[in-house]
Amino acid sequence: MFSHKRINSVRKVITFFSSMKVSIFLLLCLAAAMSLGSLIPQGQSEMFYRAHYGRVLGSFINLFSLDHLYSAWWFVGISIFFAFNILVCAANRIRISLMNYRQFGSLLLHLSILVIIAGAYVSGLTGRSEYVEIGVGDAVDLSSKGFPQRVVTVKNFKVEYYDNLEPKQYISDLELTTSKGEKIRQEIKVNFPLKADGLKIYQVNYGWMIRGQVIAEKKLISFDLFSGGELTIDPSTNTRLKILFVPDFDPHTGLRSKSPLPSNPKAVCALARNNLLIDVQALSQGETKEVAGYPVTFSDYRYYTGLQIKTDKGLPFVLGGFILLTLGIAARYLLPKTSSERGD
Repeated sequence: MFSHKRINSVRKVITFFSSMKVSIFLLLCLAAAMSLGSLIPQGQSEMFYRAHYGRVLGSFINLFSLDHLYSAWWFVGISIFFAFNILVCAANRIRISLMNYRQFGSLLLHLSILVIIAGAYVSGLTGRSEYVEIGVGDAVDLSSKGFPQRVVTVKNFKVEYYDNLEPKQYISDLELTTSKGEKIRQEIKVNFPLKADGLKIYQVNYGWMIRGQVIAEKKLISFDLFSGGELTIDPSTNTRLKILFVPDFDPHTGLRSKSPLPSNPKAVCALARNNLLIDVQALSQGETKEVAGYPVTFSDYRYYTGLQIKTDKGLPFVLGGFILLTLGIAARYLLPKTSSERGD
């Protein structure tokens, strides 16, 4: 048999954890912590935080595990206390909820908060978002990005324009090889992602790539660069070739394209040595010119697409929690009172 003193102690603990003030306090703590988690990049090296936030603040971030907040012992502890608080509050309402649908609505409200917090916690621990740029015709193994056994191939890319040549829509034709070896092909647009195999692939950016070759020190060096990229052709003298693609070249506007359409495509090649600009040449497709004595050939150009790839296992929990929240609000505040509640 339990002593009255021990029973009273248990009752005090239950009363404490069923307090609305405790619920609000714990909820505010979790909200503040999650705000920090969204502001501070997660999972970076210790040197990253010291470099970006300074020695003192960077050390503070590492000391209190703000660099991997959702698995930090104190965040887990607050989450457990809050979950226990919600469960105690819900347990106190279960008996009367069976007889009163308005109280049942309150029960759903409590449980919905618990489910939403659980979903956010799962998202923080397992969610991942990576940005990749892939040229048309290329494939990228996503294993290196944290999405094992998945490959994305860009079959095609196009831009739709308004009459004034302002971009209207970006469209990527993708093929996703899933973790089961299935191939799923779909066109994606801005705000219309590909959803398959636990991934969401969004269209967020695009640009140009340039293919060609340069002869340096009697060696043929092939390149396939993003526009604005550079190639080191002589490390001993820090000689670099930077290449910019101009789709509609006009000698009067120089590097500023006359239009976004490839009406007069040029590869503008700049050679620099020790940060000193030596020579600049504009090449047409298929043309070879010497840039400061180095023969450079502009062979081809193509689009690349910028994709945001996300996975979030906590999203179903969050959506389920909001459904419970909606049902709870409807039952608690929108349905009419019963005769017993009106005092009839």
